[in-house]
Amino acid sequence: MKRPLNPIDEVFLSMGREPGLTHGQFLRFRGSPPPLAELRDHLVARLPGLPRLTCRTTAASGRAYHVPSSVFDIRDHLREEEFPAGTTLDEVLTALARLPLPDGGPLWSLHLVHGYAPKEYAVCYRVHHSTEDGMGAVHVIGSLFGDGKEPERRGRDEQGPLFGACPDELLRGTLSVGAGLVRGLLPARRWPRAPEPRPGHLAVCSTSATRRELGLLGQRFGGTFNDAFLMALRGALATWSAAGEKGGVRAVFRASPVPVRMPLSTRRTGEEAAPGNHLTTAVVALPGQGLRTDAAFAELVEGTRRMRSRGLRPASRALVALLPPALTRWTVRRLLSPRSSPLYASNYSQPALLSFKGDPMIDAIPLGVLLPGNALSVTLLSCGSRVRVSFLYDRRLPGADRLAALWREALDTLSAPSAPTDTPSTTASPPSIHQKGPSC
Repeated sequence: MKRPLNPIDEVFLSMGREPGLTHGQFLRFRGSPPPLAELRDHLVARLPGLPRLTCRTTAASGRAYHVPSSVFDIRDHLREEEFPAGTTLDEVLTALARLPLPDGGPLWSLHLVHGYAPKEYAVCYRVHHSTEDGMGAVHVIGSLFGDGKEPERRGRDEQGPLFGACPDELLRGTLSVGAGLVRGLLPARRWPRAPEPRPGHLAVCSTSATRRELGLLGQRFGGTFNDAFLMALRGALATWSAAGEKGGVRAVFRASPVPVRMPLSTRRTGEEAAPGNHLTTAVVALPGQGLRTDAAFAELVEGTRRMRSRGLRPASRALVALLPPALTRWTVRRLLSPRSSPLYASNYSQPALLSFKGDPMIDAIPLGVLLPGNALSVTLLSCGSRVRVSFLYDRRLPGADRLAALWREALDTLSAPSAPTDTPSTTASPPSIHQKGPSC
């Protein structure tokens, strides 16, 4: 069935097919690696429930469409990658992030990865951002490696895109969307555009934490799980950018404050399986480096309050539905421009109870996207009690390979009992995850 891409999908498609625009998840399983044929048979058995995986993109009359591929062959999308024993996870992730997607067909691939560590293997799902957002990728992963049962869902509302918010909330959400558009389209500072890396320049570094660590830190300062993630990011960028040369891309992050663009899902309950991108974005300014921890946390919590508004997402959804597609595409391009924000940060969650042929999944690491003109991106993926944070960056950036370790160090410093807590905010909502519509 022919399905038109929505304007957000079209914007991501127009950015090209470079590996930096491909996102996904690296799922680690405990056990011996299966034969590739076994994974292929498993995938073929699950494909009927995932028709998006057999669709390609085509253009007609100035619009782009997803149509069933007449020459779809699962072998074009399934690959096996073997690494020498002792290869680090970051080296494996870097190698995968540089791989191109298959030519001419659906824009995704699935990789069976092994050899890097004993008694484990991994499956890595990668998909172009024009095909689906992070929450769409989560649905695919759950369909492929879950129990095969559809989750119980509440009935879908028939009132259209405004459902989910009362009039007061919708009004506040509309005003918030308007303010965000002004800040995005007319930024107070025009940030420099970073040189676009070639595939061989892409690199990944990652680290881990727990939901409890981030949740308790957010609560301690009157904020949320997401606020704790961003405060650790602030600390990592401060340490990284303070070193080295005065000019260059790294110096951009020495500015105060640095705006970070975050995607937010606009999917309603029951729309988990919807292909394409269903998201809006919000810009959050990381507080200046001259502030004490408590004051910086309070400033950040105030800045993220708009993201927690129940009216923001339905208002954004309504705007996309009402605006002409050409105007939406123009607006989205401007909002995603590196001139308005030098950094893209995603935060989403994934089911923990996944397995393959009885082998349990023991870890999930996100692969984010690098928007044209941005020098790096950061993605947080929570899976059960565990959190993984990964940075995708241009390896030509001095010291960027330490960003994940610096994020972990910043989290430890913020969580230390000696961190000042004189003036915590008391108006923030309880810890929550702002899910990507991501992709990540």
